[in-house]
Amino acid sequence: MTQCIIGSGIVVSGRITGDEEISILGQVAGSILLSNHVVVEAQGSVVADVEATEITIRGTLNGNVIARDAITLVAGCAVTGNLRAPRIVIEEGARFKGNIDMKVDIPSN
Repeated sequence: MTQCIIGSGIVVSGRITGDEEISILGQVAGSILLSNHVVVEAQGSVVADVEATEITIRGTLNGNVIARDAITLVAGCAVTGNLRAPRIVIEEGARFKGNIDMKVDIPSN
């Protein structure tokens, strides 16, 4: 499996699309649409709507999040936006402000 890493010194503005797993340690603004796993690492900062198969957030994210399988908010993260996935895990210590929709009829890319 191939993985893309956006390093801590990198700033990306625009639309990210593709089918590789991506780990975000830097900053992303715009939109993310992937058919794989998106991980926002603890030092990562995202201001974007995110859609992927699975999404794990350890850092900060402002935007709506849609996953076909699962969304996990890890302790210490900060998320502002709506979550939509059939499975959503919010660990103790995660900060979240928004709405949750656990519908299973999410279309694939």
